[in-house]
Amino acid sequence: MLRNEGLDTILDPSLVPVSTTLAPEGIHMDRERLKDVQTSDLKDDRLNEDFVVWLKTKGPTWLLMILVAVVAYLYIINWKQGQINYRNEAWIALAEAQLPTSLEDVAVQYPDVDSVAPQARLRAAGMYLQSALLMRGIGSTTENTIALSDEDRTFNLDRAAALYGEVVSSDTGDVSDTVIAYSALNGLAAVAESKGDLDDAAAWYAKAAQRSEDAFPFLSQRARVRAESCSQYDHLVSLPESLQEEPSLEGFIPPIDDRPESIEDITNIITLPDFQGPSAEPSEDPGDQP
Repeated sequence: MLRNEGLDTILDPSLVPVSTTLAPEGIHMDRERLKDVQTSDLKDDRLNEDFVVWLKTKGPTWLLMILVAVVAYLYIINWKQGQINYRNEAWIALAEAQLPTSLEDVAVQYPDVDSVAPQARLRAAGMYLQSALLMRGIGSTTENTIALSDEDRTFNLDRAAALYGEVVSSDTGDVSDTVIAYSALNGLAAVAESKGDLDDAAAWYAKAAQRSEDAFPFLSQRARVRAESCSQYDHLVSLPESLQEEPSLEGFIPPIDDRPESIEDITNIITLPDFQGPSAEPSEDPGDQP
């Protein structure tokens, strides 16, 4: 019997609900399950509270760092694309330039793109030198030839020498720049030859041979041959405007009065002309001699 102390009565066990008569093991399991649920809820609440606290204290700093990293990445991508576009523009400008002044502008505008600047200066100097050698103005054509005065020729030679000198002064001595430096040194030698200074030309050829002897021995040998032979060209050579016409056989008439008129006349022995042989002097009769 169960005793209820509040009512001071004795209860009949048969009147107690079934749920209150569970085994102690079942009650213990329910309590453990409830405890686990409450613990899980407490953990979730604690995580949420920790996350909120982290956002309030360190969240802005981390978000700022992530934003800076994204901006830096986008900047690097745009910078690399800009470098590619800048390099392409430099080579396109070099290919499209057709006048020495345009080539000089390309060299000034793109001084840090590969070998664009020295190549532009070499091309411009070559145009000035060719104009001075041909005595024709820059831009002359076969149909429209522009005569070059002595003052303009001197200016073109000086300008070519200045551009070649800039290429030589920018030479770093690297193997990849050997051909460019060799071309510039030969250009200076050609300018000196055009001015009649053969000793200076030989000195420039010797420098070109020395600059290319390690990487390109055949170029060095060619420069040495030029240095040794340039002293032979001590006078100017005038080039003709056009080649002389070779004599033609058209209209040629053989100096024979009785010319054959057909192939039958040539092969017919009757129609062959008579040629007079050498006249023979009469020989003396041996009987007439004393």
